[in-house]
Amino acid sequence: MINKLEFQPGPSDDREVREHADPIMAILARLHDDPAIADMVALRQSRPDLRDAAVKAEAHRNAYGWSVSQDGVGALERIALLTISGAHAMIVAIFPVGNLDDVDAKVAMQPTRKWLESWQGTGDFVRGRIVHAAFNPGQLAVPPRPDVSERESALYPWPVNGFDLDAEVENLPTRQIYTPEQLPVLAAFAAEGLDMRAVLEKARDYFAAADRLFAEALRPSPAMHRTRLAAEGALIAAYLACAQIAVWPARRGTGDRDAKLAVQELVNGRAKTADPLHMQAAIRHGFTFTGTVSRGASHLFVEAQLGEWAGNV
Repeated sequence: MINKLEFQPGPSDDREVREHADPIMAILARLHDDPAIADMVALRQSRPDLRDAAVKAEAHRNAYGWSVSQDGVGALERIALLTISGAHAMIVAIFPVGNLDDVDAKVAMQPTRKWLESWQGTGDFVRGRIVHAAFNPGQLAVPPRPDVSERESALYPWPVNGFDLDAEVENLPTRQIYTPEQLPVLAAFAAEGLDMRAVLEKARDYFAAADRLFAEALRPSPAMHRTRLAAEGALIAAYLACAQIAVWPARRGTGDRDAKLAVQELVNGRAKTADPLHMQAAIRHGFTFTGTVSRGASHLFVEAQLGEWAGNV
């Protein structure tokens, strides 16, 4: 499968900009203000392309690395790049595995050997544990890849079996995945921000719905399987909403920082439930995306002091 940055030509209208710059919103937009059980089932049974999301997450992170050395790229543009990267990473982390392609995507997002070798101090080890947990594909029996034939040359690289995230990103035309005309559009989107308080209320509603539906699914009935699917869909929606708040920077003079702290409390409370570990770890990992770069626009954004919580694993 060849992953392409389909959005590379650039968004043309406000709705397209929003769906492109906030892929989580594009998924949750399927749930209206009063979603039915059927809507939650549909979300659970949806199959986002996690390998494509992994490529987009890594490509945007690389684009951010490129932008740091570019005088013409400002802090808002960089924040937008990391926010988009974080959103795609959260989609990979939160959605459950449905096939081997999904396993490939999650494993590809785990820390590489190069990153492991660069670890220094307790903080790095804690962050590494969080990332490993966030992208854990679950307790699965995953079939092994085919062995390399003994007839292959021992002196030349063997053909890669399966999904190689680094190769997919390297095959992209350029690290500058946006034109100079598109960057200001993303900057304006980053400055506009997210209505975190509204998203927080939806997250609470989705968690409450998930808990009710999980309890209902324990009662023997012809609909218990569908009810279980609806409960899992509501749980996915809840963690996606929390992920939005995690990856977006907190705007100064708003309730964004309070919303981030509320998500901290909310996810800590979910540790007492049977929620999958990878979902809880995903939110902790999500907070690492825009915290540092937000300092470059301190007149617009305030840093949420969540380091102690992120390290509490």
